[in-house]
Amino acid sequence: MYELEDLEQHDYNVNQKLLLKKLTYIANHDDSVHLVQVELFEKGSYLIREKQVVKGYYFILDGKVKVFNTAANHKTQILKLAIRGCVIGLSGFNSAHYGASALAEDDVTAYFISQSDLKDFLSLHQDLSLLLIKTLAFKVRYYEIRQKHLSLFPATERIIDSLLLTATKFGTKTPKNIIIKHCVSRRDISSFSGVSLENTIRTLRKLQKDKYITIAPGTITIENKEALVAILRNYCCPNSHHQKGYCYIN
Repeated sequence: MYELEDLEQHDYNVNQKLLLKKLTYIANHDDSVHLVQVELFEKGSYLIREKQVVKGYYFILDGKVKVFNTAANHKTQILKLAIRGCVIGLSGFNSAHYGASALAEDDVTAYFISQSDLKDFLSLHQDLSLLLIKTLAFKVRYYEIRQKHLSLFPATERIIDSLLLTATKFGTKTPKNIIIKHCVSRRDISSFSGVSLENTIRTLRKLQKDKYITIAPGTITIENKEALVAILRNYCCPNSHHQKGYCYIN
């Protein structure tokens, strides 16, 4: 849960929509249709693989994607959860190889732009370059804030943070709760929160016992989002009465 100004959040949402609109125009205009391809990925397939030679970049149109890399001990570390409007592979823009893998958590539709085409197009269209820079700069700031929080949070708060972020990205809202069916394995939650598997299992059991969540095979349901948010807010700023500006972004 991260404190961001309302105007910043609004600007990010606007820039992200404009970026997708611009890419859609490029993908359908006669003079540039050859620069963008629509690609489909079935659940469980890779968009890109870590250490693979960079070929291009994906702009998610629909679906859910898990981005992760592998540590020296062969354990995976989830870096982010990507949905519509997110860019996959751009960290390899100036590199020869991708630094992370991206796995489709369900069926995914994405625009693909090759490395050479994107560089050429950005050099010719300053408006697209500016939109891309603004969108990525905001996300970099956001992820820096998240890493700061994770370094300060105890294990329980880290896991709550990961559950809420996953619910925001991948969850389905109902009138009473939020149902998550992707990235809900103990290993995924452990990886995303940076907490040991054993500690993750204990914490999830306690959160379920306290009726904050319900755990079923392949599903975690957030039963009391407000209570979980309050736990993080109280840890971040126990003496503050500021109640706005806390958010998770795409």
